[in-house]
Amino acid sequence: MKRFLVPSLRCVSCTGRRLTLQVTHESAVEVRTGCLTCADCGSVFEIRDGILDVLDPLDDVIRKEIHGWIELAGPLEEHLVSQMAALPYFPQGPWPHTAPDFFQIFEIVDLAGKSVVDIGAGRTWSSRFLATIGRAGEVVAVDVLKTRFLGLETAEIFFHDDGSHFERIAGDIHNIPLVEGWADVVFSCAAIHHSSGIEALFREIWRILKPGGLFVFVSEPSKKASIKERQPVNAETAHGINEHIYSFDEYMSALRATGFQPRQLSPRSIRYRLLYPDAEFREGIPPWLWRFGRTEVGRRIVPWLLGGRLTGPILYRVANLPLSVIAKRPGA
Repeated sequence: MKRFLVPSLRCVSCTGRRLTLQVTHESAVEVRTGCLTCADCGSVFEIRDGILDVLDPLDDVIRKEIHGWIELAGPLEEHLVSQMAALPYFPQGPWPHTAPDFFQIFEIVDLAGKSVVDIGAGRTWSSRFLATIGRAGEVVAVDVLKTRFLGLETAEIFFHDDGSHFERIAGDIHNIPLVEGWADVVFSCAAIHHSSGIEALFREIWRILKPGGLFVFVSEPSKKASIKERQPVNAETAHGINEHIYSFDEYMSALRATGFQPRQLSPRSIRYRLLYPDAEFREGIPPWLWRFGRTEVGRRIVPWLLGGRLTGPILYRVANLPLSVIAKRPGA
């Protein structure tokens, strides 16, 4: 953590801003070891390996979430370095779908010189590219996980490989230790559905955004309207990980109720998945849409319809599709 960030922080225990930095070890780039002490409530927050930790050790939900991810991941060894360095490009799992939706953002949102918060940053590959390709002025990665190859400590690989740097905070994305109006952009990739209360989450994002700022999220699973379940039955939930499934209308209604002006994008991965379908994608689409989308004309038209103000919501109500959204906080 760099010293300059301290005046932009607030205490997650009492919201006070009188934080004192104590440094044990500092590199040429950042404070590696030390702590922040709140003069208002006396809370002490450790800094270790450059990561500011503001997690509540008594929060059983977060503790269970962290344990679940570590248990699900299994052994994490140094041979994973090359895989981490290549993310989000990896030929298995969600990555062939995540990568195009993520990089699409750089053609739409101007991040140059901006203050960006990456919530649910996980392994921080997204923070890396927000800082480098996006040329953001400052990037703050927030996640509950710190473990190397799984959480914020993975950033050390990127710092070593390309000389990039961004701030890392181990914390709850519903209670971010940044002052009001700090961020120009709040970004998230496939992390919003891990919140059990998106209304509260969106209010927190609104709080840290400047008037006129943008909340951008990509690769969020969006369920069709006929599905009533709120939690999937999968490996993540079996390990106690906080996993939810929201519909297009639930995302949009919560955003508008907060005050945001949202618009959905047409995820770039759609065209790829129509040509190279996976089982999950195929099963979530009605037969008539599947047949049309598989034609050459359909592969051009369906993505175009998804981005439409009127046609997009209709398709999202009848199919399980990835969702990418840009939501503006009105103002200057």
